[in-house]
Amino acid sequence: MSSSKKTAIFLVIISLLLVACSDSNDPIREETKNWSVQKLYNVSSNTLNNHNYSKAIKYYQVLETTYPYGIYAQQGLLDLAYAYYENDQADMAIPVIDQFISLYPTNSNIDYALYLKGYINYKNDNGLLSKYTGQDLSERDPQNLIEAYKAFNELVTKYPKSSYTPDAKDKINRLINAMARGEIYRARYYMTVKAYLAAISRSQNVITLYPNSPWVEEAIAIEILAYKKLGKMDLSQLMYNTMVLNFPHSEYLKHQWVNQDIPWYAFWR
Repeated sequence: MSSSKKTAIFLVIISLLLVACSDSNDPIREETKNWSVQKLYNVSSNTLNNHNYSKAIKYYQVLETTYPYGIYAQQGLLDLAYAYYENDQADMAIPVIDQFISLYPTNSNIDYALYLKGYINYKNDNGLLSKYTGQDLSERDPQNLIEAYKAFNELVTKYPKSSYTPDAKDKINRLINAMARGEIYRARYYMTVKAYLAAISRSQNVITLYPNSPWVEEAIAIEILAYKKLGKMDLSQLMYNTMVLNFPHSEYLKHQWVNQDIPWYAFWR
């Protein structure tokens, strides 16, 4: 497990311990003081189902600190993660899922945990730009996409018969295309600022990492021109020959690559 994941899980555990040590006059703790684990879980679940996510989070936190073992605690962690996500706290949801996977690797719901982790990363746009500008997957910070791909890929590989696997496979295909297109966006940007080596690096990522994506043709075209700009005519010719071999009818064989518009909100790439 990476140090960042360990830190995130540690912070989640600390937050749960703080709930346990909080003021005894806390209304949720007072309300649930004499409840059985089954009643506490049922009320937590009903609150979640009624879309009162902030209150459900408090119930689940009490559940985890009061009854930290057993099937209710295990399911409660997954429910808590989902409640965090629905409450627009994805940064809290992912560490809870990682904690669940780390503590209960043989749990029967581990496939759901992986799916939920992938789904949250898949949907999490890390800000307002996507909401107001219509960004698609490829125009976002790639880190969440990579994490989503890892979770979905682990689900598909380890649990091929899971009911979540078909949708995970579909999202993997979307992610691969999006990540390839994202690399093209970055290559285009580097070409505009004449950072040709960086453009070649991004284009090569498309060719090697996403060879079945529809962006390989443009990646090769970028490399042809970038190498030419760098005065490396032998490498430019090599990429031209690659284009002839793989895309014999490409328009780039008639006309060299020309930069397309880059969305204004993609300037940081």
